[in-house]
Amino acid sequence: MHDASLIVFTGIGALLLLLPLPLQWRARNSGTLLLIMWLFLGNLLVFVDCIVWWDSYSNPAPIWCDIVTKFFVGLPVGISASSLCITRRLVMIASSSTVAISQSKKRRALFIDLLLGLILPMIVMTLHYIVQPHRFDIWEGYGCQTSTRYSIVSVFTVTLWSPVITIIAAIYGIIAIRLFLSRRLQFQTILKASRSGLDNRHYIRLLALASVDIVLGLPFTLLALVKDIQQRMTYPSWQWVHANWSRVDVYRADQYMSSGAFITNLTLPRWLPVLLAIVFFLFFGVSTDAIGEYGRWLRWLRQRCGFDFVSQKQELPKVIPKLGSTIVQPLGSDTKDENLGEEELLKDGGLFEPQSSMRPVVSKRVAVAVLVEREVA
Repeated sequence: MHDASLIVFTGIGALLLLLPLPLQWRARNSGTLLLIMWLFLGNLLVFVDCIVWWDSYSNPAPIWCDIVTKFFVGLPVGISASSLCITRRLVMIASSSTVAISQSKKRRALFIDLLLGLILPMIVMTLHYIVQPHRFDIWEGYGCQTSTRYSIVSVFTVTLWSPVITIIAAIYGIIAIRLFLSRRLQFQTILKASRSGLDNRHYIRLLALASVDIVLGLPFTLLALVKDIQQRMTYPSWQWVHANWSRVDVYRADQYMSSGAFITNLTLPRWLPVLLAIVFFLFFGVSTDAIGEYGRWLRWLRQRCGFDFVSQKQELPKVIPKLGSTIVQPLGSDTKDENLGEEELLKDGGLFEPQSSMRPVVSKRVAVAVLVEREVA
């Protein structure tokens, strides 16, 4: 099974996310940094899996699959929680008064962001073990895949978290939009007073990014929830579910290509980080600040690689006096040539002819040469 397009776009998506990373790091926006982390790892792991299992369904790296499958469980929760962190921060800034946000509030907001965007997905990864019937699956062409026994237990431990968090993020987004529209006249002053490092453009860009993530992510999470409910089975007991936990199931391409579950189980979840990575780059990777950052990188690289051009001294052009010009000699200079040759005077095609020779008029310290000419008909 070969899916070259997924390999190409996951690689491109991972690289695109690294370009605006320095700017976001300096901005200290924890929500966008968490989103970059989840999307980058999502693209990178899918990229590696598709290459390693390009045309194979063997099990060469079981520890790798243990890590990847748990990450895939927490990935939807991490993306949804990152969007919630972004919209929550926008509401906090827009609803603040002209008084700057204190450092204690900023630390508390950072702690809540880390709790939502990092700790909560790890908790969901841990809870997944409750409904994990065997170690993992390997699908030819796609690599490691999570194994889950769909039941009411899996709904509350795994699949329900992401859509609920996404809906909460959407509510915060609506509140942020209302606050922006109601206070848009003094909004720039509010942003400056909050000392958040944002202006109107950055605020709108963050709000648009979170909105697109919600619009794209909510259908995926709801689809997973509906699939979980439709395919639910009983959960007899812990011992029964984990009786053969060390088993690894493998699937050849000809076994699942004709199945409709192939799209919902494998293709769509792997393309979501790619789409969101491209959206993130379009919002933050082509801005004026980002383009200026790329220019600084290129200049640094050119200097490091020895491509810096050395400026050469430019010689001033020599001025040759023509007919009709007045020549002033510097102070204290000697005037040796009292007469100019006719060749110089007739340089412009013989239109002018000297009427008198050029003689210096000398005062105490200044010598001025005067040339009088008349036109010949």
